[in-house]
Amino acid sequence: MQEICVLSGKGGVGKSSIVASMAVLLADRTEIILGDCDVDAPNLELVLGFTEDKVCETIKASEKAFLMAEHCKSRRKCVNVCRFNAIKWNSETSTPEINELLCEGCGACEYICPARAIEVRSVDTGKVCTFTSNYGFRIVSGHLKIGEKGSGKIVDAVRKMTLEIGELEGAELSLLDAAAGIGCPVVSSVKGVNHTVIVTEPTKAALSDFKRAVQLVRHFGIHHSMIINKWDINKHITAKFEEFATKNRIPVLGKIPYEVTFMDALVNGTPPVLYNPNLKEVFMEITDNLMLNMEL
Repeated sequence: MQEICVLSGKGGVGKSSIVASMAVLLADRTEIILGDCDVDAPNLELVLGFTEDKVCETIKASEKAFLMAEHCKSRRKCVNVCRFNAIKWNSETSTPEINELLCEGCGACEYICPARAIEVRSVDTGKVCTFTSNYGFRIVSGHLKIGEKGSGKIVDAVRKMTLEIGELEGAELSLLDAAAGIGCPVVSSVKGVNHTVIVTEPTKAALSDFKRAVQLVRHFGIHHSMIINKWDINKHITAKFEEFATKNRIPVLGKIPYEVTFMDALVNGTPPVLYNPNLKEVFMEITDNLMLNMEL
């Protein structure tokens, strides 16, 4: 099974709507499965909908320190050793108080406590859900719990489950929707994939972020291509993107014109390519070029 990751150095470029539109067209040609790797803000199910078969499982991808107050000898060593200011002293009870939002689970407090009154335990970090979209193909979606860390590990869990379900159901293509930027969840999304598609828009900020995204995928030696969304809002900067792409041998899969219906489609829970038939030709070109680059 081939893995394609769609990313964007900048948020708000229409990446998820583009992934949804590509998915409904690719599903007519081959067996696919989608992985929503934007675990901080997963929204593929908003665009593609889901049937009543949604199943979720809890993921424990981080650790926290917990106080066993009955063992505490009030020596305060844990307060002094915590570099993250996650432990404060309660003078009324003569016991430490651990702020779970600040605790990094490093284990220093557990190590230094002579009374063994602190224990580091795995905690629920988020969940991974599987469901069938309204268009018949399966989606795996990750959800990071509010206030928790470990987004990269949730992404790893999403990719693992996507591959397992895809292979079980005979999928030939896994399409991953990464988070914006080039941080930890994006690194977890792109590592080891067969191809990456970088979605961008013609703004100065996007051009800078696009170049950083290219550096990221080239660091991992991953073949990549690009899509320019809203290309006609600034044709001068679009020309700069195309010049950069030519110079660096980056295939341009297609250029999507600015369409207000992108937002209307999202509000109505429909992929833009189905909401606005005028977009079908450009998305057909994109999927044709993608399959040609992937030799599918």
